[in-house]
Amino acid sequence: MKEYLFDSLYFNVSRLNRNVSRIADEEFKKIKMPPSYGLLIMLLNEWKELTPSRISESLDIKPSTTTRFLDKLQKQGLITRKSEGKFSYISLSSLGLNKVPEIMGTFETLELKLNKLVTQKNSNKQKILASDMADRIKEKIK
Repeated sequence: MKEYLFDSLYFNVSRLNRNVSRIADEEFKKIKMPPSYGLLIMLLNEWKELTPSRISESLDIKPSTTTRFLDKLQKQGLITRKSEGKFSYISLSSLGLNKVPEIMGTFETLELKLNKLVTQKNSNKQKILASDMADRIKEKIK
């Protein structure tokens, strides 16, 4: 059975995800924020204002998950929502903007920790490979 597991792409990708998620959760616990919220805030910091559908597309998450994340971030005062007709636009509040350096620092610490665990050279190759695989699979299941 062990051979089958280690030959399974699904098993290995899932195992990698669980292990990386544990390390990310540990790092982000220090700033009292889930890593997924940190990603959303960094996305808003880069683009300044996005629609919920663009956030869902960019983070590759379901619209209902995006709505749940946005509701929690708004409750914490980290984002603002602006409605124009049937469209909603999301941006960072001043409190959210003030959190960006701390979140960025946490992501940098996380990357350093992960790079150390797999070596920088392997990490860069694997990030490209993982991203390419995710893109190919997403295209095929559309």
